[in-house]
Amino acid sequence: MSEIIFDSNTTKKTLQDNSKTDGFIESKGVTINKPTAGVYVRCKPGSKLKDFIVVEIAHIKDVNDPNKETPYILHGKDDLTHKKLLSTFRSVRTPAILVPFMDSGGNEQIWICKQPGKGKSALVVHTTSIRCIEAMCLGWRMVFFENLKTGYVCEQPETQEAFEDHKFSEFTQSQLINMAFGDNIIQDIDHDAVKLFKGKKLNA
Repeated sequence: MSEIIFDSNTTKKTLQDNSKTDGFIESKGVTINKPTAGVYVRCKPGSKLKDFIVVEIAHIKDVNDPNKETPYILHGKDDLTHKKLLSTFRSVRTPAILVPFMDSGGNEQIWICKQPGKGKSALVVHTTSIRCIEAMCLGWRMVFFENLKTGYVCEQPETQEAFEDHKFSEFTQSQLINMAFGDNIIQDIDHDAVKLFKGKKLNA
């Protein structure tokens, strides 16, 4: 499968869709994870919040395990298809910032940082996650979700020099996203995830 391009145009389109409101690399691979307590993380030096890609994410629950869900990027092959995908998954989709980061062990990952969708107000979890991302761009931080009232918490280490200076890969954000999501990028309505979500039977 050829590389699907994610760039500033992707961010612009996703933000436009939500603007009308009513109120590890190479052999290790790239994983999708949230920063967690006890682990220090950082973004690539020189990164800024505005640099990260914003996409529509559909979180689809496993029919055999309601506690398990799989994130899919909605990235229609054209405007009409994209609108159909947004409509189909409107009950389970949300805009999200895809934040490439590295943990103190040198593993590169992507944080799906959910943001408020169309017609929804920003909650504490949204605003605090943004502040944490901005802090991660400045250096090593311990970032974790505390509770719904507090949101995400960001703690600074006593010194930045305590961590090994692992080098970030030379992959672009677009390449990292493709590596992390693989087939879980929905470009057309004939994708298996669309059929299953609409209650259709897959071909044997």
